[in-house]
Amino acid sequence: MPIIVIECREGIPAERKALIAKEMTQSIHDIILSPDDLISVVFHDLQAHNTYRSGKPTAETLIFCHIRQGRSDEAVLNLAKAMSRIWSQRNSVSEDEIEVAVASYPAKHVVRGGERLDEPPIV
Repeated sequence: MPIIVIECREGIPAERKALIAKEMTQSIHDIILSPDDLISVVFHDLQAHNTYRSGKPTAETLIFCHIRQGRSDEAVLNLAKAMSRIWSQRNSVSEDEIEVAVASYPAKHVVRGGERLDEPPIV
C-alpha cells in the first residue's frame, strides 16, 4: 500500500502517465516514508459521458489515495496537495479541476503477497 487511483479523462499519453506515476511514487516516499515497492499508481480512463458533478458533465479528475493509518494530519494533507500539484503541472490543468481524497486503513487489514503489512513509518 499506498494505492493511488486516478479517475481521469481518456487520452493521456502512456509516456505522461509513466512520468506522473514516477513523480507520485517519489512524493509518496518522501512525504509518508512508504517503501517504493509498496506504492501502486492506477489510472482509470473515462470517456467524457462518464463524469458529472452537480448533474452536469465535467472534465474533473478524481484522485483517491489509500494508505495505512498512522500518519499525521499534516503528512496526509501534504500527500493530498502533492498529488493535486503533480497532476495539475503534468496535465496543464487548474487544481480547481482536481479533487483528492485520502482514506487510511489499519495495517492489520492490509495484505500484500499473502502477508499482512507492517505498521507504517510514523511521520
